[in-house]
Amino acid sequence: MLALREISTSTRSITCAASLLLLVLFAVGCASYGPKQQTTQSSLTLSARAFNFNTVVVGHTATQTLKISNTGTSPLQISALSVSRKEFSISGPSVPRTILPANSLAYVVAFAPTSAGSASATVDITSDATSVPTSVSLVGSGEKAFADLVITPASINFGNLVLNSTKTENVTLQNTGDINLAIQGVTVAGSGFGYSDLSPGFSLAPNQKVTFQVWFRPKVTGPASAKVSLLSPNISSAGTLSLTGDGVSSTSSPSPTSTQHTVHLGWDASTSQVVGYRVYRREASVSSFSALNGTAIASLTYDDATVSSGATYYYVVTAVDASGNESVYSNEATAVIPTS
Repeated sequence: MLALREISTSTRSITCAASLLLLVLFAVGCASYGPKQQTTQSSLTLSARAFNFNTVVVGHTATQTLKISNTGTSPLQISALSVSRKEFSISGPSVPRTILPANSLAYVVAFAPTSAGSASATVDITSDATSVPTSVSLVGSGEKAFADLVITPASINFGNLVLNSTKTENVTLQNTGDINLAIQGVTVAGSGFGYSDLSPGFSLAPNQKVTFQVWFRPKVTGPASAKVSLLSPNISSAGTLSLTGDGVSSTSSPSPTSTQHTVHLGWDASTSQVVGYRVYRREASVSSFSALNGTAIASLTYDDATVSSGATYYYVVTAVDASGNESVYSNEATAVIPTS
């Protein structure tokens, strides 16, 4: 009996010890696998860290877009946006401003130079995010605005022309600058030359073109030359066009065996109200037409005595109304000049 009680007591001790161990393990398990404390934070991300506006003409503005995003898990507070130089600016949603997670705001960054030369600045961003980019670098260069007159062609040779006959050529003016170009005066220095369809006082916008005509009407035989000057306060020196030509007698001939030919043209009257007609000619089927008469003529015929033996010429006619507007070209007529 004594042996049995000792065994029973020993067994109870082991059982209690085992129960205590399980309680300790359960307590440790609860401490190790209980719910964790979660933290949230905002995160600021920029679409670009630098903008280069390259070259911008003074008086003009170039823009680029800056996107500020919240890639974190809590709202992002933007408290201030500032630019360090007046030639640059930023515009968009007002601040202070809250950006929710997975959202963004778009701002326009502009460069408007007030003088020529390079410029740089920064956009500074103040927010409640930590360890994030707080500025964007800006660079650009200002270029002085100017007007530039291009004359095409720069010179014209009318060749041989019978006395008292007229030949015209088209001239194109283009403003290749950045500001308007005002033509305040046109002068012609030289006898026998002139211009039409160009009045002083008009203005060419940047990249705008205008076409006018210059003509040669020799009064005396021999070589002649002139210079057309176009004056503008927007350019440092006048634009110039050189003109040359030779007046020849109607009775003279290039060689003892050659003959001076004349092309006689005629057309039907326009059904519209017009003040006259203008005749155009070209010497190749793929070249552009040039007007033969600077001022519209009222007659329905025209004689072209400035043709050369062995050449082929192509003619069209337009009708001109009282406002100077021209119709489209008529059908084309071809004249083949004999070689003798």
